[in-house]
Parts: sequence; structure tokens; C-alpha cells
Amino acid sequence: MRILIVDDEPLVRIGIKSAIDWEAQGVDIVGEAGDGEEALRMITATEPDVVLLDIKMPKMDGIEVLRAIKDRQLPVQAIVLSSFDDMTYVKEALKLGAFDYFHKPDMNERELTAMLKSVREQFGSRGTPAQTGAGAVGNRKEQILYDALHGHDHDLHETRLKEGNMYVVLFKIRNYHTVIQRYAKETESILPNTVQNVVSEILSTEKEVEYLQLDEQCSAVFISNSELKSLLASLTRVNKMVQMISSALKRFVNIDIVLGISDWFADFGGIRKGYEQAGTALAHQFYHPDTSIFYYQHLKQKSESVYKQADAYLSQMKSALREDSNDRFMELLSKWEKFLEQEECMEEKDVRKVYEGLLFMIGESSGTPGSAVQEDAAAFEEIHDFQQLSAAYRALFEERFKNRYHLEHKGYSQLTRNIMEYTEEHYPESLSLKLFGDLFHVSPNYVSRLFKQEVGQGLFDYINELRIEKAKVLLKDYRYKIYDVAEMVGFNNQAHFAIVFQKYTGFSPKQYRKEEV
Repeated sequence: MRILIVDDEPLVRIGIKSAIDWEAQGVDIVGEAGDGEEALRMITATEPDVVLLDIKMPKMDGIEVLRAIKDRQLPVQAIVLSSFDDMTYVKEALKLGAFDYFHKPDMNERELTAMLKSVREQFGSRGTPAQTGAGAVGNRKEQILYDALHGHDHDLHETRLKEGNMYVVLFKIRNYHTVIQRYAKETESILPNTVQNVVSEILSTEKEVEYLQLDEQCSAVFISNSELKSLLASLTRVNKMVQMISSALKRFVNIDIVLGISDWFADFGGIRKGYEQAGTALAHQFYHPDTSIFYYQHLKQKSESVYKQADAYLSQMKSALREDSNDRFMELLSKWEKFLEQEECMEEKDVRKVYEGLLFMIGESSGTPGSAVQEDAAAFEEIHDFQQLSAAYRALFEERFKNRYHLEHKGYSQLTRNIMEYTEEHYPESLSLKLFGDLFHVSPNYVSRLFKQEVGQGLFDYINELRIEKAKVLLKDYRYKIYDVAEMVGFNNQAHFAIVFQKYTGFSPKQYRKEEV
């Protein structure tokens, strides 16, 4: 495989070249480019199989390069390189035919190796189909079907398919990582081979049906219904095929499958779109792990405002992290997760990228090594259920915040740390030196003297600063009146709250709300 690296930052290009042993992976790096114009010249001159393409570059950016690749029909697969803030550009890149994307901050050997494997499995070299888990694409029909999925619908007359009321069905093995544990490492290929043999056999006598195994987990079924005039009759036949495949695999291989079914399309030219629709439908298992069949036509179509709202939540979460507002971040995280469950507007891989990016930001602020962040993310790779994944990351985020708190306060005595932890949890309540003395069995004067000596400020200055920081978060939410906020952070009346807020921020609560919201 031949690869071209395109990025305007020399350090990024060096990092990519140094990330893995490319030669051992069977890869030849044919060159580097620092801008889009140079990239197009080198694609033509070096004929790479894959281009690692940065989105933001001088002269001609990655989006413009992708448009040129598409317009000129250059036989190269593009992997887009983006920073954490480029999701809008990434979406545009994928629409223009980019194969996948990486976030540069968390790109690593594991992801690069997986990318190479994925490209080889789907395209091989020079953009042609390559080996799958069941063996090499061994005949012309498989080649034709692969090409059809990717928009090249020539020679389909050599298959059993006919134009008329067509569907694409994708299915994958449910809980594959658990199922594959039934097999020894050296016999793992038995599973995909058995699936292929079973499905091929039960479909062998069916008219206008073709089967193609895409990899060890996923397969495609093409169904045409040229002799049926009714869409209802066509869908009924598709459902019959789906049930037949599911039953056979359960009976003979003892596996369950999950299926995504495209909307109908009239002719061969719709196969690529049908493939995309079936994939979109299948991806919704992430939100509905107990459902077995997903129909594209049943999915709620998303408006642009939905995607903008999802991006807005992401931007707000990042701002909260930059401001070290952990409570605000966790509140926004809950809203974002609830929004995703309701709208189902992000695919699993994109949700993972967001969680990994947030974890990376938290790690940066707490001094956690990048390798540890990658290990934490890798531990969740086998979770394919949104609720389980969100719960796992939520627990990890809270642990990170707790570790950072202890790290920041490790120079204090145990008594001071105890006072700080109690204050963090009980700041809305009435707090006094006597209360702390009774709680920790010391004199109130000792509490006051030790805290000021170690922290450098009086205990009640510390408490008021904490309360004002909590209030600043709450004031951004117009559901709360200013007097509500005052009570929620521990002030007995709004007037006292306003005086203290002005002292620590230079603004009245009303002015602050107007400036910040």
C-alpha cells in the first residue's frame, strides 16, 4: 500500500511517520506535502492508494482537495486529519467521499493500524476490493458487488439482480467480541467462513438475491423485486429473507445478528445510497442495543438545527473544562447525553471521538499522560451501547476530577483537606468555625489559624469564593431567579449575596448575567 502524508505542520508529518513501523505494515510512504496544491500534484505524480489529508491548510484546504479528487475521479482513498474543533469540516469531508477521519491530538499506533486494516479490507491497493475475513475476493461477481456498493454499478447484469424495487440489507454479528471467544486464536476464521457458507446456501435458490461478506463481522445482502409491482409485497419479501437468514444463523451457528434495511430504490444507480442508508439504520443499534432490525424509512430525519444544537453542547462543555468548572461540565454532559438519546443524531464512532476528546482535555489539565488517556479509552472499545458507554465515561470523568482535586490539595494537612472536602459538598448550608470544630474535634480557633496558615486566606473568604464560583455557573441559567441562586449557594438574602458577588467579581449578579449569557 502506498501512502501520501499531507499536513502544513512539519511536526505532525514527522509524528505520523514515526508513529508506527510502516514498512512492517507493508506500507510505502511515497511523499509529503505541506499544502493542498502540492498535494494534488503529488497525488497525480505518485499515485498513492491512501492520502492522509489535513483539513486546514494554506493555498488550498483539505475540503477543496477532496472536491478536486472527486471531480477528477482520482483513485485514492482520503483519511482526513482534524483538530478537536473541526467537526463541521469533518462532516463536509465525509460527504465529499473521505473514507474516515482522525483527530490529530489523539492519533496513535492502534488507530493508524486499524485504519490500514480497514482500507485493505474494503479497497485493497489502487482502490480495489481486497481480502476479507473469509478470504480473498475470489470471483468476478464479488468484485462487481463491491464496486456497486461504492458507486460503480457497471456489469451488474452478470449477477442475479434486476432493476426494480431494490433494497440493500446489512447485518452484523451481535456481541461479536463475546462470540469470537468461543474459538481459539488460530481458528477464528471458522466463524466468518461458517456464516458465509450458511447464508450462501439458504439464498442459493432465491431469485434476484446476492450475498457479499464485507468482513469477519458484517455482510451485505442485495435484493431486487422486479416481478413485484407493490412496494408492500417487495418489503414483505425482504422481511421474509431477513427472518430466514436470522433463523438459519441462530440454528446452525448459534449467533444472533442485527440488521439494517435501506429504503427501496428503483435501479442499480441507487445501490450506493441504499448501502449508506442500511449502514445508517444499522448504526442505531448503539442507542437501541436490544433491537434486532432497523429500517431506514422508520428513522426520524434530522434537521440542521439538531446538529447545530449538538455542536453547541460540545462547545459549552469545552468552555466549562477550560474554566475548570467541573460542576457546569457535568451538568452540560448530562444535557448532551439526554439530547443524543432523544435525537440519535450522532453515530457511535463520532460519540466516541467526543468522549475521547473531552477525556484528553481533562487529562491535559490534570497532568495525566496521553498514554494513560489512550489506555482508558481503549478499555471501552468493546462497549457498543450508548447508555453503558456514557456511564463508563461519566464515572471516569468524575474520577479524574476527584484525582485532580487531591493532587491540587496534597500539600495541605489532613484537617485542611477535610474542611475543603466538606465545604465542597455542603457550601449551600450554614457553615461556621464552631461547626468545623465539632465535626473534626478541634477548637474553632485552631481551625481558623491552621486554615489561614496553610491556604493563605481566611476560611470564610475561601467559602465565599467557592459560593460565588458556583453562583456564576447558575446565573447562566435563566430558569433561576437571582434570589433563587443566592439561596442555592448558601446566602440568606439577595442583598448580602449581591454585596459579596460585587466584591469578588466587580459586577452585580444582574450585570454578570447580562454580560455572560
